[in-house]
Amino acid sequence: MKRILAGALTVLLMGLLLWAGAGRPTASPSEPGAPPPTTEAPNPASGAEARLQTLLENSAQGDVSGYLACFGGPLRDRLERELTERGRDTFAADLRQAARARKSHATFAPEPDGPDSARITVETVYPDRNERQTFRLEQGPTGWLVTGVETVRSHQPKAKYGSQASYQEPEGPPVPSTGLTVETGDDN
Repeated sequence: MKRILAGALTVLLMGLLLWAGAGRPTASPSEPGAPPPTTEAPNPASGAEARLQTLLENSAQGDVSGYLACFGGPLRDRLERELTERGRDTFAADLRQAARARKSHATFAPEPDGPDSARITVETVYPDRNERQTFRLEQGPTGWLVTGVETVRSHQPKAKYGSQASYQEPEGPPVPSTGLTVETGDDN
């Protein structure tokens, strides 16, 4: 009987503490015991990362106007010439096809490349290869725009995307243990 009473009292006390804590306002930064305000400045290149995500989404949807709106400078001029030569429907189909060919991608954090520019690296996984591209974005009056793209690395992985992983046991210890002496600094 004492155990049941102790358990009920514990549950009641815990419920009372939760109820009292839920109705209490959170501390403002000036109150004692409040966590210190963050001194970390917002990342000015976060808009660049959002623009790059928009570019990838527009590519997947085949949104030609939205895709082109992500580019600026000579790169945009080149893409518009290609659009004129190939036609809007073919260009949109190619954007969708390229997006479907990607199995996955990883976007790295933006790296500042001057006062109003940033570089963002994207590693893309295709069924037969991995490709790493670096996008250069510049901030202008209309926001962040991609002004350059360079392929940093393209390699073919040992195993094809989607294949079963296999384990290969190591050949042996990484450092042979024979002939090693341990010096302890003890001259006895």
